[in-house]
Amino acid sequence: MSTESQPAGPDDASNTNPVPAESDPSGQQAAPTDVAPKSETTQSTVARGAGPLAARGLGVAKPASPTVSTEDIAKAEKKAKPKKKKQAPRPRLGGEKEAAAKAEAPAEKPKPGKVAVPNLREGLSDDLEAELAAELGLADVESMLSGSAGMPDRKEPLADNTRVNAQVLKIHQDSVYVALGGPDEGVVPFEQFETEPALGTPVEVIVRGFNRADGLYACAIPGSTIEVADWSDLEEGSVVEAVVTGHNTGGLECKVGGVRGFMPISQIAEYRVEDASEFVDQKLVSLVTEANERRGNLVLSHRAILEREREQKKKEQLEKIQVGDTFEGTVRSIKDFGAFVDLGALDGLIHITKLSWERVKHPSDVLEVGQKVKVKIETFDKETGKIGLSYRDLLENPWDSAESDFAVGSIHTGTVSRIASFGCFVRLAAGIEGLVHVSELAHHRVSKVDAFVSEGQAVEVKVLTFDRDSQKIGLSMKAAKKLAEDAAKPKDAEPEDEPPRDLAVKPMHEGPLKGGNDGASGGERFGLRW
Repeated sequence: MSTESQPAGPDDASNTNPVPAESDPSGQQAAPTDVAPKSETTQSTVARGAGPLAARGLGVAKPASPTVSTEDIAKAEKKAKPKKKKQAPRPRLGGEKEAAAKAEAPAEKPKPGKVAVPNLREGLSDDLEAELAAELGLADVESMLSGSAGMPDRKEPLADNTRVNAQVLKIHQDSVYVALGGPDEGVVPFEQFETEPALGTPVEVIVRGFNRADGLYACAIPGSTIEVADWSDLEEGSVVEAVVTGHNTGGLECKVGGVRGFMPISQIAEYRVEDASEFVDQKLVSLVTEANERRGNLVLSHRAILEREREQKKKEQLEKIQVGDTFEGTVRSIKDFGAFVDLGALDGLIHITKLSWERVKHPSDVLEVGQKVKVKIETFDKETGKIGLSYRDLLENPWDSAESDFAVGSIHTGTVSRIASFGCFVRLAAGIEGLVHVSELAHHRVSKVDAFVSEGQAVEVKVLTFDRDSQKIGLSMKAAKKLAEDAAKPKDAEPEDEPPRDLAVKPMHEGPLKGGNDGASGGERFGLRW
C-alpha cells in the first residue's frame, strides 16, 4: 500500500464492503489482503450517495466462489477410504522352508457352486429314500385321515358350485363322507358312484350347499343328477333326472321333482326322432338349458348329455384306435357312395367298393339301416378324425382260391355282367370276373359288342391269363368254341380217300416239242455243259 494514501474516514467505512479472504485449494484460508483506499472522487461520490449500486453497497464486485471439479472430489473420496492392512507373514522357524510355511497358511473358503435343480422324473437318492421310508413308518394313518386328511388347510368357506378335489373318509349307509381340505367335510349320495369307492380314494366333487345342522357340505359328483324339490334347486347348467310324462308334435313333456318341464324333439337324441311316443314313461338324464321361475319355463336337453359323454369317449378311443383294428358298429345311414357306421364314440364310412367282393350297384343291396356289422379300420386320420372302414375284408376273399379253380387253359361257363366298347365282362363266380376282349369274341371281325352278346347271357370262355395281384383274368370265347367243335368230332373216324380231281388246264399238244429241245445244244464247244 502506498504511503501517500490516507485511511478512510468514519463516513467512508460504512459504505465500504470488506473483501473476503480467498480460500486455498488445500483447505487453508489465505491471509486477507489490504484493500486500497478509494480516490477522493470516489469518496465524494459515495458520501453524496450518488448511483443506485453505491447506495445499496453493490458498487464493489464480490469475489467468485472457489470451483471444485469432479476429479478433485473423486481423489478426495479415495483418500478417505481406509485401506485394508496386510497381515504380516508368519516368521519362519529355523530350518523351515518357505513352501512349508505357505502350506500351513489357512486355506481360502471355497465359493459355493451351482446347485442342481431337482427333476420330478428322476427318482430320489438312496439316502432320501431311506429317510422318507423312516418318516412314513412312524406316521399315524388315523392322524393323516383326521382333520385336513392330508390336504391343504383352508380358512375361507367354500362357495356353491365350486369344484374340489376330495378324499373318501368313510361310507355310512347311503352316504359317502369326504374330506374337502382343512376342517371342511362333505357328504355325497352313494347312488352317484358307479362302484363303491375305497377309503382314501381321491374324487372330484361339486359343492352344492352347506348344511348348518350337520356342519357338512352337500356335494355331488360332476355329471351326476341332483335332487330337485322346487325351483330353488334348479339352475342353468345343472344335471337332473327327468321323467317323461307325455309327448306332442314339438317334443316331450317332462317332470323334474315337483316342477314341470319341456324337452324339444331336437334335444331328445343325437339322431332324428320320428316318433316321440317311444320315450314316454322313461327316465332321461338331462341338462337344464333354461330355468325361469317367473315365466314358468324349464327347458331340458338329453342330447347335450349324450354329446358330452360321446366327446369324452371319442378322446379316449382316438388314442387307442389303430389301422387294422376290428370294431362292431351299427349302420346309421346309407348313401349312394357308401354307408356310415356308428362305432360308439366315432363314425366311419364304408365306401361302396368296400362292401363286397362283387360289384354292388347300391349299398342298400348289401346293408340296411340299424344292422349290426363288424368292420375293419382301413384308414385313419388323427387330424380330421375321418375313419375309412371295410366290410368285405372280414368276408372270405374268393381270389384266394380262384387261381386253382380257374387255371390257365381251363374252360368255364359264365354270365355276361357288363358290356363295353372294348369287350365284355363275364362273371365266373361270386366276386370273380374276367374280360373277353373284342378280338376274342369270334373268329370273324366284331364291330359292335352288344350286337354279338347281351347282359345276362350264358357263355363258355377259356382262361387265357390269370393275375392274382391285380385281380384280372383274360378270357376268350372263340378259343372255347374251337375246342368245343374239336371235341365234338369222333376220335376213331378215319379220313375218307378223295377221288382224283380233274386238271384245271388240260395239255393240248401231243408228241415232242419243237425247237430242238431233244438235240444237242452245242455248248460243249464253248466249255458249257448244256
